[in-house]
Amino acid sequence: MSRPHVVVFDFDLTLTRWETASRFFKTLLRRQPWRIGGVVLALPVLVPLWALPHTRRLPVRFAVWMATFGRSSEALAALAVAHADEVFGGPDPVFLPQGVERLCHHLAQGDEVVIATGCWEPVARALLEREGLQDVPLVASTLRPCLGGWVSERHCLGENKIPMLTERGYPPPWRTAYTDHRADLPLLRNSEQWYLVSPDEKCLRMIEQAMTTKADVLRWRVP
Repeated sequence: MSRPHVVVFDFDLTLTRWETASRFFKTLLRRQPWRIGGVVLALPVLVPLWALPHTRRLPVRFAVWMATFGRSSEALAALAVAHADEVFGGPDPVFLPQGVERLCHHLAQGDEVVIATGCWEPVARALLEREGLQDVPLVASTLRPCLGGWVSERHCLGENKIPMLTERGYPPPWRTAYTDHRADLPLLRNSEQWYLVSPDEKCLRMIEQAMTTKADVLRWRVP
């Protein structure tokens, strides 16, 4: 029997309404003011780093380190579950109904669906479980311990998505891909069919120029 068509979904702002990992780590910082204080004290160093494209990720990594400092992997996993419970109990839906509907449509057709995301794996997994999508394979970012906190180990973003998907048994080419972000251009180049979810104008222009074709745009998010 031939293998089912593989369909790759991005997660943040493609299936969800916000950047899920960013919201999670910001919540951890806000819960204990001393953690925010650590970030504030480091601002004279962080701001110049943010201004330069090749060092822009360093302030984000420092904020994640501050949010996770002194916490074990078990404690962070429990916090991810608690965070999922909290946001699902809030007034705003976490997932975009059109995105979930499209994903379920692919499953009903017999397609092999996988989610590839830059979100930290325990956060994405906890949110998917609350949405009833716990059986959908997930390829996500990982963290490693560093000096009492946690920092990025493998970031499932851009070019990194290709080897990480391959290692999990989903090598390119893929039948269909969905994303909202220009960082996923490598993913689109390895997909027979692709869709952009509510892209901003810069993203749309860049991807159409790179792919030398008009994009199929899905307006799942209200600007």
